Amino acid sequence: MRFSSRFSRRQFIEALATYPIVTFPVKGWGRDVTKLNQIVLNSGFKNNTSAVLFDLEENYVLESHNENLKLPLASVTKALTAVYSMETIGKNYRFRTDFKSDGKITKDGILDGNLYIIGRGDPTLSIDDLIRFVKILKESGVREISGRLLYYGKWLPELVNIDSTQLPQESFNPGLSGLNLNDNRVLFSWQKSGNEYSSKIESRGSSYNVLVPHISITDTDDIVGSYEYNMSGGEGTESWRVSKKILGKKGVRWLPVRLSARYTGEVLRVLLRDQGIIVPLTKSIKTEPVNSMLLYRHESAELYKLVRRMLDRSTNVAAEIIGLNAAKLWGFNTSDIQSSGDIMTRWFNYVTETQGSIFANHSGLTINSRVSASDFTKFLTRPETIELLSPVLKVRKIYGNKANVISSSGVDVIAKTGTMHFNRGLAGYIRRDGFPKAAFAIFSADIEKKKMIPKHTLANPLGSKAWLSRARRQENSILSRWAENYT
Repeated sequence: MRFSSRFSRRQFIEALATYPIVTFPVKGWGRDVTKLNQIVLNSGFKNNTSAVLFDLEENYVLESHNENLKLPLASVTKALTAVYSMETIGKNYRFRTDFKSDGKITKDGILDGNLYIIGRGDPTLSIDDLIRFVKILKESGVREISGRLLYYGKWLPELVNIDSTQLPQESFNPGLSGLNLNDNRVLFSWQKSGNEYSSKIESRGSSYNVLVPHISITDTDDIVGSYEYNMSGGEGTESWRVSKKILGKKGVRWLPVRLSARYTGEVLRVLLRDQGIIVPLTKSIKTEPVNSMLLYRHESAELYKLVRRMLDRSTNVAAEIIGLNAAKLWGFNTSDIQSSGDIMTRWFNYVTETQGSIFANHSGLTINSRVSASDFTKFLTRPETIELLSPVLKVRKIYGNKANVISSSGVDVIAKTGTMHFNRGLAGYIRRDGFPKAAFAIFSADIEKKKMIPKHTLANPLGSKAWLSRARRQENSILSRWAENYT
């Protein structure tokens, strides 16, 4: 069941209950087909790995192990999110952020009214983008705003994190909304002088840094863990306490922002003030202004460029925003990440003509997602997926004594990796001379070990590094064997 890259929501809904289940034809290589199973057995992952290699020219599964075992796939989920978003709303889609006012600029440089910043979910909005608007406003003669600085972030659900099971200080797990800035994170830096610490929280730009007034941090001796976080939703403030035991003499660390719309509004206020523009305090609004004039519109790069950046950096918040926005623009009401993930799940099961896969979010920051290597490889073999995904995947290095032979034959691998504690994934394509010749997926997970991690060891659970090291060695051994087949 194939369709064009822009199909209708109605067609999708009507087909959900009727799509068939497709199986892959299987064909051996005519050589030692037990080699894959032996690699997995030697790694100790016999019951914890699902792997499939599918030849795109011959249209056959060449090798597989536990091909129908459904496992979490970590950040490999982002490859699905990339295709899902580009196929449903278009790879040239651009996010936008509008700056508006309901007043006029007087002769003496007063913007006689409110200033609005209206978010449309841009996951790449930066301080540099805000500075560009501030300079335009200043050049137009504005030196004071008489009304309020109002921000709107409700284009998407306002969420305080992606996965509530993570430690509070993990910068890969921030909040998000329709208004986001700098990947919704801030830089905490500290330096010891005598027995005291001086610290600051900054939002970083390429040439300009902003001290964030509504986010504070204090060092202390009286907390159990490394960091303690508190938020006042009513006041819009975020506060951190950090244990002195972990600080040392000096250092830096990224911390997540939970109230992303407030964060963006506050940084804009500081930038206006620093440019000599008198500006009042910020305030959130629940609905977009109707009688207002557009002062400036910032547009993001095209979606395909954004997903390439998202895949390259494996940015969780960008993946969630992109996935949520795709569902919204496609006409589905998603109040949270899980319901948006359910829409993507149904889309995946529909386009692959399979059943039973689950994607609990768009970034892979969860163990609640489940997919088999067989079903994910079906997704990778779709012409639409190959066309959209292969140009945005990175080349993955292959290690070992076969690496030079593989490389000199014009064979390489483009893929998305995924890593969490006791969970590793890799999926993509084997190419020869730049053309995809095979699709593959390798997923490994020990779900019970993942679930049993004590909360106080979440940052570095016992045995996780050794487990992941074995998973990566297994992955490279399998991939080397598969890539060598195309030399």
